[in-house]
Amino acid sequence: MNFETFGRIVLAFVVAGSWISLSTLAGERLGTRLGGLIANLPSNILVSLLFIALTKGTDYAAKAAGSVPVGMTVDTVFLLAFVAALGRGLLAGLAAGLGAWLAVAALVLALPPLATAWAILLYVLVCAASFLAADRGLRVESVAKKAVPFKVSTVLVRALFAGTIVAGAVAAAQVAPAYMTGVLAVFPAVLLSTMTILTRAQGRSFARATGKVLIVSSSNIIVYGAAVALLYPAIGPWWGTLCAFAAAVGYVALLLPLTRRIR
Repeated sequence: MNFETFGRIVLAFVVAGSWISLSTLAGERLGTRLGGLIANLPSNILVSLLFIALTKGTDYAAKAAGSVPVGMTVDTVFLLAFVAALGRGLLAGLAAGLGAWLAVAALVLALPPLATAWAILLYVLVCAASFLAADRGLRVESVAKKAVPFKVSTVLVRALFAGTIVAGAVAAAQVAPAYMTGVLAVFPAVLLSTMTILTRAQGRSFARATGKVLIVSSSNIIVYGAAVALLYPAIGPWWGTLCAFAAAVGYVALLLPLTRRIR
């Protein structure tokens, strides 16, 4: 393992672990609607694409970013399966979610790569169908914010758990070709960590409600990936990352009025 690879894995552990830990605490305090928006801001993919650009070049990173919609389509299926099975317990949710992700990811990788426009259309259709299934079919309803005491030990344990999962996913993506890297870059490490933490801390109803909002807010990762694909070759990885993250935050702000209407 070279220094760049090790650095990327460590950074993924620190950045994603810290972000997931703090965002889940914020979600508990703010409620499932706002929590679902905050938790899905770029973290794992930010680290992944930045290091791809630094180690393999901006053109390679831009190409990898072009397959992000396919990866997020697979992640959306993961979320729906997790939310659907979570009523039977956390282990059932994990098994269903990961099983669905593996099956759909294997299908996606077995097919020829989709053009970006078709991949985005596929994501939109799957995202809309998944949200309707969670909202109308499963009748998952939002849960109000809860009083949660701030404990440093809680933050550290969550950061260690989430960081380990995300860093493991990043390590697995090191040997993949560009198209597969784009899919693996959005392996649902963040979503898996978030849903597991919230289930254990707040219960199944809270986690399921957050998961429903996460289905919608996952679209900000599409915005981030598109911004990276455009900006990295033009202004470089550092400024490109900053501007792409700002675009994702701005998009989430636009989603806020919509999520307030989610029941």
